[in-house]
Amino acid sequence: MENAQNVVLLGSRYTPYTPTLIYEVSDPVHPRLMCRILRTSAHLSGASTVEYLDPRSATQTNIAVLFANGGEGPAGRLPVWTTSAAWLPDRGLIAYSVNLGPSATYPWGAVEVWVYEGGSSSLVFTYPTGFGGCPCRFGFPSPVLAVSPDGNYLVAGQQTGKGSGPLALYQLSDRTRLLTLDGDVANAFWDHTTDRLFLSGFGPTVRTWTPAGGLADLRGATRWSVLPGLSPDGGQVAYTAYSDPTLLTQPRAYVYDLNSGTTRAIGDKIHTQVLFVKNGWVWYLEEVVCTNSCPGGTQPTGKVLAMQLSTGAESPVAFAAGEDWQIQSQSPFTFSPGELWPAT
Repeated sequence: MENAQNVVLLGSRYTPYTPTLIYEVSDPVHPRLMCRILRTSAHLSGASTVEYLDPRSATQTNIAVLFANGGEGPAGRLPVWTTSAAWLPDRGLIAYSVNLGPSATYPWGAVEVWVYEGGSSSLVFTYPTGFGGCPCRFGFPSPVLAVSPDGNYLVAGQQTGKGSGPLALYQLSDRTRLLTLDGDVANAFWDHTTDRLFLSGFGPTVRTWTPAGGLADLRGATRWSVLPGLSPDGGQVAYTAYSDPTLLTQPRAYVYDLNSGTTRAIGDKIHTQVLFVKNGWVWYLEEVVCTNSCPGGTQPTGKVLAMQLSTGAESPVAFAAGEDWQIQSQSPFTFSPGELWPAT
């Protein structure tokens, strides 16, 4: 694999519904597609390796390692069928989830959250699956399954309409539930190197949680509504939000600076699904007003734009033939933060 600082994994590490795309981005305006992994969780596990889940049967999912030379090897085995996992940079897979069908206890289904340690699995908790439609541009928030960098804490859950439970935070050493989050929290992700958890969603407030300080409002931050993600150096957050949060119209792309507590809009046009691809560089989608009725009133044109934040210079991303993100993913809604190598 290329220099790790120039590799980005697009698509969630724990949401299996769409392909994971890995690009080499030493030149972020002219990326090169390195790997496409279909509908399963994947992780940049080293400077030259990728780990991913390979379900084989109802009672077996292999944890596989893909090497830069194209070879593959085993890294463990889970006793269930699953394509959803949380990974740590230096310890591989640490948690996974399993979908359950409807039952008397969970009439709309449920999700079990398991921890994987030393080749063995143990159940942490189970949360209900909700029901209901979502006539909105980005659909329901993605499932949350994330472990702190030191492996001590886990947050999981999904807001999927009526009947779904709130996200929950656990201490893994003794499986203690530390926090049941408010119902308007839909996004939760960890700092790269510390036990700081970022919480956002439907409400106007962005909060953090730390073991020492508990919950606190994040200075100057509001409405990280859609697909928030950290920069490689951990100093900024890119996200999408609506200019009109009541009607959910006029989406814009933003970057929040954690040091200054300030937010900047990316351009003055309609943009969505902004994400960091390397330090100082973001990609985002060009949008246009729908000619026919559509959720949110806008839709992607298919063009990906890149901006170097230090200069504000914007350029269209020129993908090689057959490597365009939209051709590979076959969906305009899969362009979302995945994983980058933290800056050193």
